[in-house]
Amino acid sequence: MIKEQAANMVFMALVIWREARGECREAKEAVAGCILNRVEFSGWWGSGAMGVMFKKWQISSLTDPKDKQLTKWPSSIDPSWRECLDVADQAVSGKLVHPAPGADSYFDISRLNPDWATDEIFVRQIGRIKFYNTDRK
Repeated sequence: MIKEQAANMVFMALVIWREARGECREAKEAVAGCILNRVEFSGWWGSGAMGVMFKKWQISSLTDPKDKQLTKWPSSIDPSWRECLDVADQAVSGKLVHPAPGADSYFDISRLNPDWATDEIFVRQIGRIKFYNTDRK
């Protein structure tokens, strides 16, 4: 169990770093919160943290062969990496409060809006990242 938690934390930190390293801590926490929401409402999203993070085409920085982030790796002395590790540790240990409650999806505003990103399911924007609750009915 401890090894699984450690793996979940490191891979979650990598996702946070690749997806939100230039953003404030709150945005990093919201990315982690989206992963946790997907784990909580598993099924289509996958099973467990690793299943959710590595579900094909869901977190592009881990699964899309064309994503430029796929080959980027943090330096151990990068302050943003250290912050991402801290956020991921809080998330895995159950201490994280999701700053975009209900959100399970997000995208950076530098990209075109995906078809699924509608006003009806928008939760909030933090920095350059918009957060959505795609399971909202």
